[in-house]
Amino acid sequence: MSNKQFFLFVGVVLAAFFGWLYYDSITSSDTIRQEGVQRDVLRNGDDASAGAGIKYLFNFPTPIYDHNHSTAEIESISADGGQHENYHIDGLTQSGFSLETHYEFNYSKKMFRDIYCLWVENLRVEFSYTTMTVYVSTQYPEDSCEYKTTLDHENQHVQIHRDIYEKYQKLLRSAVSSSSGIPLMNNPVTVKSLEEGKARISELISGATDPVFNQFQQELSQEQMKLDTTENYHTMQGMCNHW
Repeated sequence: MSNKQFFLFVGVVLAAFFGWLYYDSITSSDTIRQEGVQRDVLRNGDDASAGAGIKYLFNFPTPIYDHNHSTAEIESISADGGQHENYHIDGLTQSGFSLETHYEFNYSKKMFRDIYCLWVENLRVEFSYTTMTVYVSTQYPEDSCEYKTTLDHENQHVQIHRDIYEKYQKLLRSAVSSSSGIPLMNNPVTVKSLEEGKARISELISGATDPVFNQFQQELSQEQMKLDTTENYHTMQGMCNHW
């Protein structure tokens, strides 16, 4: 192989390598944006080396609109979900959401003693909606006043979910980033076994996240109930003539 051929070969290899790096970075960035990933660093004091990386995953799905069930079937779905109303249900919005945490840890062990020091190095917080289904009764044609009024009411429920969820994303990040209880390298938990240490870390992380999630569920329920009042129901009834 001549020098010219050799340098051409090297140039092709380098171009392919850097092209792959560029493609991989673009692909990773697109994936992160699609998953709703946000990153942060948890610190305790000014020691940057003792921090832990945090990855937040947020997701609010596009609602699925179902016009394949009768009013009676929608009422049955509502009852199965623990919802009960004093009047017929022509529309229903059902959702599923969860909060999960996963972490990676490191540790050190005292010489000749069963004493372990554990700390968090990476934390993953998944606060996401898994489902969002809007039911509108087949009793009404899709171009009818009754259908449109019911759909509008259910879309208000969807918007409440969206608004409160966005609010609590910020509150969750604030609660985790300001938590002094999550053990880092400069303030580890000291325990007698790794299993005890992992359980303790889980408790401490939950101590930062669970109150926010509980408050989210409570406020969500309260705001949804404000929309499903008897007064609002009577207002809806007065908007159309063929209920």
